[in-house]
Amino acid sequence: MTLAEAVTSRLKAIFNIPELEKRVTFTLLMILVARVGIHIAVPGINQEAFKNFQSNNAIAQFLNLFSGGAVERASIFALGIVPYINASIVFQLLGVIFPKIDEMQKEGGKERDKITQWTRYVTIVLTFIQSFGIAIMLQNQGLVLEPGAKFVISTVVLITGGTSFLMWISERISIRGIGNGTSMLIFLNIVAGLPNVVNQMMISLKSGMGAVLQTLSFVAFVVFIALMVYVQLAERRIPIQYAGKGSLGFGGGTSSVGKRTYLPLKINMSGVMPIIFASVLMAAPPFLVGMMKSGRIKNILTAQFEPKGALYLLLFAVLITVFSFFYTLTIAFDPEKVAEDLKQSGGTIPSIRAGAETADYLEKVATRVTFGSALFLSVLGIMPNIWFGYVLNLPVMLGGTSLLILVGTAVELLLQIDSYLAVKKMKGFISKKHR
Repeated sequence: MTLAEAVTSRLKAIFNIPELEKRVTFTLLMILVARVGIHIAVPGINQEAFKNFQSNNAIAQFLNLFSGGAVERASIFALGIVPYINASIVFQLLGVIFPKIDEMQKEGGKERDKITQWTRYVTIVLTFIQSFGIAIMLQNQGLVLEPGAKFVISTVVLITGGTSFLMWISERISIRGIGNGTSMLIFLNIVAGLPNVVNQMMISLKSGMGAVLQTLSFVAFVVFIALMVYVQLAERRIPIQYAGKGSLGFGGGTSSVGKRTYLPLKINMSGVMPIIFASVLMAAPPFLVGMMKSGRIKNILTAQFEPKGALYLLLFAVLITVFSFFYTLTIAFDPEKVAEDLKQSGGTIPSIRAGAETADYLEKVATRVTFGSALFLSVLGIMPNIWFGYVLNLPVMLGGTSLLILVGTAVELLLQIDSYLAVKKMKGFISKKHR
């Protein structure tokens, strides 16, 4: 099956499966609402002066990427979904420090709902603090038409309300739509800025060796995408043996009892969330450097923490690796639960005892797999920055963060559509057997 045929078959599936069609429609409506909100500006800001200010601010440029242009428009959605991500990171870290929180996250149900509710509260608190800081900063920079308490209060209320609304949209997409809501919002925001990025890059490469560099950039882009897709789809198959002899299964077919099957472990079990977490934290170093007094050290650190700076690339790669391990082994994969499920169903890994020994084995395999995929993702994450910064000698217009999120989210969407297709085929198979 060619790429065009694969895409066409999945597009047809959206309209052939009512449940999938409802979810896709709901997701598109929520995204439309989010995009409309980006154009609602906070009142009282000198827009022309603000555009000049934010174009030279690293933090503003980062937020602008994740908010789909909301920052450059001084929108009520300027903070985007970033505070929600920060709150999630806080509770993931607290789960490591406090075993009780870790147990609540793993138990699911009402306990996990409590964590979700606490995350919402922390999101609102973080947004309130950040929006207050933004309002004060805008006044101090002379970007406000009528400074005063009225402007501060209205800005805090509007931005806090905007982020809270985006948080609600994100959760609704995760529950009633398709894909992870947080990833989907960031994915669409990045996609919204792609035409402008591509146009700027083409203009920058028109002179001199432009044609050669354009061709090389296109080839490099395709190679990066192919490698990212490969990592997202790759899996490690662990053989599983079910006890007993083979027998006739449902509808007269052969059952899995007594036969060997396999347990597929995705190479990148954590998806795009570690990349998003790492990207959010990478906004902190430039912000802290910007608060330093002018001098030689500040100039050196400013250059080092640019998107092509050595310290920036090294720290970003380390954070992707750390969060990949952290997210996989604490959230995405629970070896004890998988081992218990295998034991209950009569499945065992050859030469491995059921129970605790199986859980230990699965944890070792997951650790090795995650180590390789995390390093690979780290390299892929910094390569576009290196290509733009050192090969093309241009500002980093489309970094590894954006590419990894774009590819990772797109692959996850395709896998979800495939799961609906598989369910439809299974229902069709069962209905035929009953005729």
